[in-house]
Amino acid sequence: MKTFKRSNLKNKQNYYRILIALEVLAIISLFYFNVNGFAVFFVVPFLLIDMYSNKRCLNRQKNFIKNIEFKEGDIICTHLKNNQTVIPFKKVKFSIREEKFEKDQTEIEIKFKKALKSKLIGRLHIDNWNSIFELKKELVNNAITQVKYRPEGFWSKYGILTADIVITGTAMAGGALAEMNNDFNTASSLDNVFMPLSDIKDSIERNKEKERQESNKTK
Repeated sequence: MKTFKRSNLKNKQNYYRILIALEVLAIISLFYFNVNGFAVFFVVPFLLIDMYSNKRCLNRQKNFIKNIEFKEGDIICTHLKNNQTVIPFKKVKFSIREEKFEKDQTEIEIKFKKALKSKLIGRLHIDNWNSIFELKKELVNNAITQVKYRPEGFWSKYGILTADIVITGTAMAGGALAEMNNDFNTASSLDNVFMPLSDIKDSIERNKEKERQESNKTK
């Protein structure tokens, strides 16, 4: 039997609480300051869905995996509240974020394979699991299915464009608030905000690919 233990109890509960609070404030502002009805209709559903996603992430942070055991064809995940999730190897899926230039951000997802989709059991971040690469090796050695890694949260799952929409709506709400306080310079700046995050993402990906190519040339 092999056991992998969490090295610390750090978590991101406050991070997700702050996100949820900001989204609630953004929705209230959109209605309170009478922002254009079309913008409200378009933005609010995305904010509500993202709030739901962040709430799920917060709940997982409250009962994260603190150790993992490999025992007789099963993986046993013991959570913070000492409840356990037991999964046969054939029902386990894992994914790993393992970027050559972002090693400090490496993390593994442990999933329970269902008929139509998988249930996320927990995410194990390198800051919390010093032996995360040994855990990956053990998963691979037991022929456990590896799937493509997807970052946590609604925006990452359903497209970066939703981030553009939400940021734009939030900026409009902030602009209306600034105008109510006679801060017309700020209002004018915020009214013209549109964050092309999809373009930023593409630029980052191009830079990463360029770094990889340059690295390969030096080998």
